[in-house]
This record gives sequence, C-alpha cells and structure tokens, in this order.
Amino acid sequence: MRTCLIAALLSLALSASAQDVPPSDAPVADAPITDASVVTVLQEDGRFTVLVRALEQTNLVETLSGPGPFTVFAPTDSAFAMLPEGVLESLTPEQLQAVLLGHVVAGSFSGAQAVEAGEAPSAWGDQPLAFTSTEAGLAVNGVPISQTDLGAPNGVIHVIDGVILPSSETGDMDMDDGDMDDAPEGEGSY
Repeated sequence: MRTCLIAALLSLALSASAQDVPPSDAPVADAPITDASVVTVLQEDGRFTVLVRALEQTNLVETLSGPGPFTVFAPTDSAFAMLPEGVLESLTPEQLQAVLLGHVVAGSFSGAQAVEAGEAPSAWGDQPLAFTSTEAGLAVNGVPISQTDLGAPNGVIHVIDGVILPSSETGDMDMDDGDMDDAPEGEGSY
C-alpha cells in the first residue's frame, strides 16, 4: 500500500513539474537507445550501486522504470563517498527519498536543452535545479556534470560528481546531528 502511495505521489509531482517545463520532442543527442529503463541503465553501468540501492530502499525503482520520460542527474558511488561520514546513513527514508527526488526532472532533457532552459523543477517540488555552462563544462546546482546524455527509452541520465542536497534555506531537511549544515553556503550540495 505504501509503495503504491509513494508511486502515485511521485507520478503526480512529476506530472505537475512537467507542466512547468516544456517537454522536448527532439531526440537526445548521442544518446544510445536501449530496451532498458533508466534504472536498468544505472544498474548495468556499475558506477551507481549506492544510488540504485537508495532507489530500492525508497521504493522508487518501479516509478523510474515506468514510461516517464525522466531526466535523472545520477551521482556516482564516488560522489556519495564525498558526503561527510554518516550523513547518508542518518537520513530517514523520507529524507533519503527527498534527496533522490531532487535528482529527477519530469521530461527528457539533453545537456544542451537543460542549459538552454536554465532551470527545471525537480520532483522535490519547491527547489528547482539550476543549470549552468562554464569553461569547465556543465553543472547542475553547482555540481559538475561529468557525462551527459546516457539514453534509455524512458528518459536520459546525466552523470554528476556530487550529491545535490536541499539547501538549508528551505529547512526541508532538518538533520538531528547537524551534518547537513556543513554544506557550502548557497550550493545545497557536496
């Protein structure tokens, strides 16, 4: 029952977000199309074992295996390893789900389309993701995007070098041990 409720709420949040940003009908540039979902691509890649385990723990695998389309900003295992010790383990299931939803946008956006849009509402709902292009390359909420446009039939994945966390300004994630307050000012990520 809880899994169905979570899936329904995520679907509702993603459909509402999709209304704010026009979906792209254009194919994602250089995105290999496979028979796999976004989740299957993450599972088979090997760089995302922590992310996949977190998706499983929060019952988001089924939703992100659905028709989508979804754009997922996927932190690698090394990105999760950069979090301060104990932060990931101290998250409640609801907090972990909020962190994961902050990495998902409704619709399929190539790296170029994301930068052109400038920002897009994440499934968090109250915190949009901001996209920038610098000499070093593309970034989302200040986190470098190391690889863009990994395609799947139900969306696209962009590999990121950090974990996007809610900014302390919104107060959405109140950590008992204060570890989240160690985030760099204004970035909301590690």
